[in-house]
Amino acid sequence: MSSSVSDVNIYTLDMSRRQAVAAAALYAVALVASTVVAVQTDQPGLWGIVPVVVYAGLALLGVDMVLATLGAVVTAVVLTRSTPAELGPVLLESMGSLVALLGVIILLGAGLGEVLKRTGVAEFIVLSVVRGVGLTTQLRAQFGVMVACTVLAGALGTLAGSVAIVAPIVIPLLAALGFSTTATAAMFFFSGLAGLTLSPFAPITASIYGAAGVSWIGYVLAAGLPIAAVMFGAGFLSVRWNQRRTAQAFPYPPERAVDLDDAHDPVPGARRTTAAFLIAFVALVVYSGVTAAGATFVPVALILLIAVAGLAARRSIGELMGAVYAGASRLLGIFFLFFLLAVLFTLVDSMGVYDGVAERFALSSLGPYLFCLVVVLIGWVGVAGAAAAQAVLVNQVFGPLAVALGVPPAAWSLVLLAGAQTDGLGPFPNPDMIGQMGLAESRSLRWQLLSSYLVLVPVVVVYAVLLAVYL
Repeated sequence: MSSSVSDVNIYTLDMSRRQAVAAAALYAVALVASTVVAVQTDQPGLWGIVPVVVYAGLALLGVDMVLATLGAVVTAVVLTRSTPAELGPVLLESMGSLVALLGVIILLGAGLGEVLKRTGVAEFIVLSVVRGVGLTTQLRAQFGVMVACTVLAGALGTLAGSVAIVAPIVIPLLAALGFSTTATAAMFFFSGLAGLTLSPFAPITASIYGAAGVSWIGYVLAAGLPIAAVMFGAGFLSVRWNQRRTAQAFPYPPERAVDLDDAHDPVPGARRTTAAFLIAFVALVVYSGVTAAGATFVPVALILLIAVAGLAARRSIGELMGAVYAGASRLLGIFFLFFLLAVLFTLVDSMGVYDGVAERFALSSLGPYLFCLVVVLIGWVGVAGAAAAQAVLVNQVFGPLAVALGVPPAAWSLVLLAGAQTDGLGPFPNPDMIGQMGLAESRSLRWQLLSSYLVLVPVVVVYAVLLAVYL
């Protein structure tokens, strides 16, 4: 595998024939059931949950997420008996939803990542952090790489995009120090996830503090910081455990080891551009905290950061926009995914399927603490797909009852984070895991899962303890 990161989709996993047959059978049954319900009833009632089940089921079976969502939208259209003319207003309404906004944030974040890559900011940050910590021992190098991944993921608001920048820079160093491919994959995964949990402009955090009605600072203090700290700390120990057991079994080839001591600034003026970018980033974070700006501020912040980096690097408008287009185009499929999810949620909501659903299952009788644990469990194992969209869906379904039960915003932001992000650590493989394995050149899913379980347990414990404190 080449040391450079290509434009190939790193999330791709081949479906087995059994999975493909199961997915086709699931969709056929759902489509037939939707048609029967649409013909026989005027109001689908709880049958309106079928599109969400289809979406989750197809995603869990490994179907491409965009196709899985499109299939769910089709079943929702059948259930609502929507004509082509009636779908127009639905599409218009969906474009103005928080879920669609998250798709825009992802495109702008990818564009910013490409700008930082071409202007040398990303490489300068990584090398500065790693060298600042020191390259003399495995422990120091691991800490430096994990800090670099955390910082970059927090700045860009993307896990795969940030690690894709870090990987080709640090893998030669890690190879020279004897790190295994599996330990490197775990290193990238846990530190990047910690940075993403803290990021003010990441889709997942924007969806959480937007839905919970708190500021980014409020979200960080209540949920983001303690969870990110546990992810980083437990992740560090998990990587050490992994490395001791896989150093001989999964080494990097000798030719991958390169001395980075001779590396210089990747692009002329990278130091100046980096300083301008970091100043602008901090200023925007402070402004967001002071004004309690919500998720709608994130696209504006990303555009301003792109402009600052381009001006500081003295790039022409044409060069700058070319970088933005190149970065965003790689994630165009993700934008379609979020747009289709917005359409799906709009159609499902129009059927009234979530009206009083919590009362129907007597969740209000559980009390605030048990109610929150049940919601976390539903989000963790019962809702598959994009984490940001999960947070919006969970809030849409259970948010009204949470307010009625007196669950404070701090606790609710923790619930949304737990429900949307915990499944990233397990118990099943997921795109984020696979993505980091691809970037680290690892092929052992077993060791990635085992390392994740060592982090998952303390993270779940902290969630439970914090909920008890807040409630």
